[in-house]
Amino acid sequence: MEDKHSQLKITYLFAGDRAWLLEAVRKGEMHGAGFWGMCHLAPYGITAESLDPEKVYPAWLAKKLRKIFSSYSIHLTVFWKFFSYDIVFTSTGFGTQLFFTLLKQIGIPTPKWVMHDFNITGFLGDEKTLKQKIFAYLVAHADGIVTLSEREKEILEERFPHLASNGKIVFIPFGTDPKFFVPHDNEAGEKLQILAVGTDPDRDYKTLFRACEGLNIPVTVTTLSSRIDILKPLPEFVTLKRFSARELVEEYNRSAMVVIPLDTSRGLNDAMGSSTVSEALMMGKAIIATRTFTMESYIIHGETGLLADEGSAEDLREKILMLWNDAPLRKRLGENAREFAVKNSDIHIFSKRLAEFFKETILK
Repeated sequence: MEDKHSQLKITYLFAGDRAWLLEAVRKGEMHGAGFWGMCHLAPYGITAESLDPEKVYPAWLAKKLRKIFSSYSIHLTVFWKFFSYDIVFTSTGFGTQLFFTLLKQIGIPTPKWVMHDFNITGFLGDEKTLKQKIFAYLVAHADGIVTLSEREKEILEERFPHLASNGKIVFIPFGTDPKFFVPHDNEAGEKLQILAVGTDPDRDYKTLFRACEGLNIPVTVTTLSSRIDILKPLPEFVTLKRFSARELVEEYNRSAMVVIPLDTSRGLNDAMGSSTVSEALMMGKAIIATRTFTMESYIIHGETGLLADEGSAEDLREKILMLWNDAPLRKRLGENAREFAVKNSDIHIFSKRLAEFFKETILK
């Protein structure tokens, strides 16, 4: 038994083909945090790899299949491949998960499914629509769930007590590579600017811009232009710029502070911002983030950063001025942030915890 479990084979399902990104990680051009530990599980006796149509079909056919199937069901096109794995780990592929869950219900041996959370509570909603009910069925029959916040774990345990009683839900802080995100002294000194990072659609840049009006503080935003088209023309103090992974490390390093403005008004899971806050913590930056369940799992207000009320430009403005006018406070928060990240958000610590959970899942 021990020998078998020390040789687990796990497949990761992603929304799109990430072969190019994996190659960039291997070359050292990118960090591997977005692979959720996939690149760091080998030392723990686990073989981990992604499963995509591109690995099975010619490129032209895989491209056509992706146009026909949604990201939730694209992996059905390679369904027979799943039977060679012990565990499937995914935050997508719910159509494929439903197929294998039904197979399991009729007694066909299938790999175990572990869900990792970016939007589980959001998809669950109040479980009134057909989609929500089907998704709740998937969650109820999952073999494991990894959440991004302590509160998310508690919510799911309350809604699915049978999973809680079996220890099938665990909170593991998002992991970041401490060798990639390395703070260092700048010859030119600190760049007096605010840095805002994030491409997901629920970044609240509108509130950030309102908070900074009249402060004469430069704000650099790195996101997709489409995310803030509605806010154009941008204020004169805002610079929109895209960075390579290496360039972003330098921009983190030079910035006086990092602000993570979030908007949960759409009723979706508030796990957004987890990768950005982990990066900023690892870079030892003074951080201001919107108070959400996820941010409260990474930022201890006044110790590892500051938390601002959601949608309140006035409160965010107050926190920005607090940091802007107090360099020693920025330094203290930054040092505490780095210490917290090294202890809690190191990708290797994340991978070790994840490997332990995978091995426990196989035994349940």
